[in-house]
Amino acid sequence: MSRKSEGKTVLKQIAEKAGVSVSTVSIVLNGRGDEMRISSATQDRVRECAKDADYTPNVYARKLRKSADSGNTKVVGVFWSTDFLDESMGEFFQNAHQTILEKNYSFEFSIHFFTPCHLNEIKDQLVPWQFNSILFCGARKEDVDFLESLHLDIPIVVSNNSQAETLSSVYVDNIDVGKRSARTLFDHGYKSAGIITQHRLTSGASIRRFGFTSEAEHLGMTVRPEWCASVDFSDLNATREAVTRILSGSEKPDSLYVVSYHNAISIIMAVNDLAQGSDENSCALMICGQNPMLNVLAQNACFVNLGIGIYARQGLEMLQLLMDGSLNGPVKWVITPKIDDDKLKMFDKG
Repeated sequence: MSRKSEGKTVLKQIAEKAGVSVSTVSIVLNGRGDEMRISSATQDRVRECAKDADYTPNVYARKLRKSADSGNTKVVGVFWSTDFLDESMGEFFQNAHQTILEKNYSFEFSIHFFTPCHLNEIKDQLVPWQFNSILFCGARKEDVDFLESLHLDIPIVVSNNSQAETLSSVYVDNIDVGKRSARTLFDHGYKSAGIITQHRLTSGASIRRFGFTSEAEHLGMTVRPEWCASVDFSDLNATREAVTRILSGSEKPDSLYVVSYHNAISIIMAVNDLAQGSDENSCALMICGQNPMLNVLAQNACFVNLGIGIYARQGLEMLQLLMDGSLNGPVKWVITPKIDDDKLKMFDKG
């Protein structure tokens, strides 16, 4: 029997077991169930019958069967939040590629995108027999709750989210990041701070801000409401205006805490223009994130290395250990970012 005929036979068997037509089985297994308005109950029944028959129609199934026999290439599903469709995605996969080379992993990525808090809308793509393991990047609490409700029987790692209870995760202690950021500025002699956040504030950035303000209060640093701004970093004019307002008043902070480095170049440029080579308007910058270009442009700054490359490396290493049985989930790895304060030492006010 040809492979094509064999496939049709299996589809018919699945249809008979699920009590639906062969065309319905084909639609569901090709991810078009919602589009064709097939009920969730019917879709679940078809998938379960297909799973029992060890059948899937796409190319990844063949690769999975091959990898099980040869122990070679593993298909890793990467589900990526649309919150981070920027340079961070390139940094992630660059480091993922480097990790694969260094560790001699045999991984192939299947990339999928989801809208934050709406992971449930692509449920049809969360088919465990398509992948050897899955890595979720940028999932929020609602997404994690949905994932945990699925009870997928496959190694899963949630990157940069500490809220998972039954799933393995790699994350930064953002409270600690915020507190250490405030202490670093304080230890270098800075006694006051403004805070720049984005309109689109992620949970991690929000927690870093809370950690910073609570530690600043504990240390006696001044953080006034008028020194804080929430801006769209992609709007260069609005960002420049916010920084100018904060640093042009009769009383102004001697440092700025920037909770996310995405497009922070506009903040650096505004601070540099205000300084104009004098110390009168100089202001230290503490930027959460790292980018070589920012490091060159910033005259008086330090960086919290939240590099997303760390998540790529740690996430893939955890997946490999889960897949080969060296780890039994759920496990949690906490990353402690380094604070690069070399430039602050040059301008130390202490």
